[in-house]
Amino acid sequence: MNKPIAIMFFIFLVILGQIPFLLANQADWTYRTEKIVYSVDISSDGSYIACGSLDNNFYFLSKDGNLLWKYPSNDRALSVDLTPDGSYIVGGSRDKNVYFFSNKGDLLWSFPTGNTVESVAASFDGTRIIAGSDDGKAYFLSNKGNLIWQYETTQPITTVAITPNGKYITLGSNDHNVYLLSENGELIWTTNTLGEINSVDISFDGAFISAGTKNGWIYIISNSGEILNKSKRNDGVINVKINPDGKNIVAGSREGGVYIISNNGQELWKALEDKGIYSVSINPDGSKIAVGSMDSIYVLSNNGKDVWNYQTYNDKNYLYSINSLAISLDSTTLVSTSRDSVFLFNHGEKKEFDVDKYICYKEDSLLDTSSCNKMLEDGDNPYHQRKGILERLLGLLGINNNAEY
Repeated sequence: MNKPIAIMFFIFLVILGQIPFLLANQADWTYRTEKIVYSVDISSDGSYIACGSLDNNFYFLSKDGNLLWKYPSNDRALSVDLTPDGSYIVGGSRDKNVYFFSNKGDLLWSFPTGNTVESVAASFDGTRIIAGSDDGKAYFLSNKGNLIWQYETTQPITTVAITPNGKYITLGSNDHNVYLLSENGELIWTTNTLGEINSVDISFDGAFISAGTKNGWIYIISNSGEILNKSKRNDGVINVKINPDGKNIVAGSREGGVYIISNNGQELWKALEDKGIYSVSINPDGSKIAVGSMDSIYVLSNNGKDVWNYQTYNDKNYLYSINSLAISLDSTTLVSTSRDSVFLFNHGEKKEFDVDKYICYKEDSLLDTSSCNKMLEDGDNPYHQRKGILERLLGLLGINNNAEY
């Protein structure tokens, strides 16, 4: 192959490789509810989407944006969590109930609490559910709807998280405390912070816990209760997410800015400091970060570069926060709320993720697996990236492609 032809062939490959990026800032579909959509979640491969709306309904959508079913609660549907395979959906409502559905739309059970259910989370197999209520209690439930235990604090529990195997649970409360509990309901530790807790998350192995307060503090805590780092960004409400291996924490502030912080507290980069950030998500290997601002979605690379952005509504006289968004575990799909709608983008590169590695329960019985009783070894990552055609061809041409998406 002579040099001009080789150059033209390479340019063609580059253009071909950029097509996903050019298309990425177009939504595949939008689904509209009757009022503000407050929370959203997505299955590991993007096949199913669950959301809760202030019109009181929980919605379950297909990957094509079709309504599979909806279920009315008696007040605002505030929180949802979806198991990675899309089999089970847990929801929390201002009607004080926790709801548990099959993906066929059957209400398997509901459980009453003493006040608004602010936050819910489920283990990967759906056998363990944690719910935080404004009555100051956290409720740990089985997939049969039985109360396994409850833990009481002095103020509303606004945020909860659970490890995929259901063995560790973290709570955030307006009493300024972050709590770590075992699956048996034993309090492992309590960490007092400098503000009411707005957001918590936990690494998949339970080794790292992150928390964001309503007055701008970010905390990184070990599973022994040691505060590894705390830092104040500004006075804004902080949302946090931690990637599965706990290496990177993404934090967004309503006063402006998104930050990537290592688990030892080092700030790796910051971006969008002039934008109020209301929701954040990070894919398993940390190569893609999504953030929601005022009627705008931003997708950033792992070095803070703006890969693409999308404006959901163009109304200069009225702006509304994007309350919730999520990236699928295989990294292909992003789903986001905006006002009364759900937006889906399906343009990412697929990265395999071994969900089964983190499941310890089957129905109500423990599986005989030692992997659930030890922390993951450093570098033991459950995902691997598939090399695309462009990367292979560049390799054949002797060109190293280190671009991140």
